[in-house]
Amino acid sequence: MAIMNPDRVSAHLQSCRITRIECYRFDPEFGRKLKLREEADVCGLIAISTTTGVVGFKEFAIPTRSLAGDLAMWAALFQRLKGLSLVDCIGYSQLKQEAWGQVRVELMESALMNIVEQINLGLDDIELPGKWDRAFLFHHAQEYVSF
Repeated sequence: MAIMNPDRVSAHLQSCRITRIECYRFDPEFGRKLKLREEADVCGLIAISTTTGVVGFKEFAIPTRSLAGDLAMWAALFQRLKGLSLVDCIGYSQLKQEAWGQVRVELMESALMNIVEQINLGLDDIELPGKWDRAFLFHHAQEYVSF
């Protein structure tokens, strides 16, 4: 598959906006099955939907101590990204690094970079990969939050 023209990618990144952010916390058994989870880790998936239909995602395993409260409280800081362009999201997460902490910033930037990679390859209207369809995710979710 050919890589898109850099000018077109840049324009696409400016016009592509975040429409939805979903966080799934997997049940402990499923986390072990995926080999994401150590005993003291919380694992799950973040999915970021865009106006172009591309969905960026990133699996995560974070130390329990990094998740103060429940998933909704932990992920609530991401709500401010909804409606922003991809370029603005990356800049915003860098500005909030101290308040968010390294774990959240790295998770968000990884999911955003997944979107950028898909756009760079000229992929549009990409849903979550087959192994991550929403019914499957809900079946294994211990917690779910969507903005």
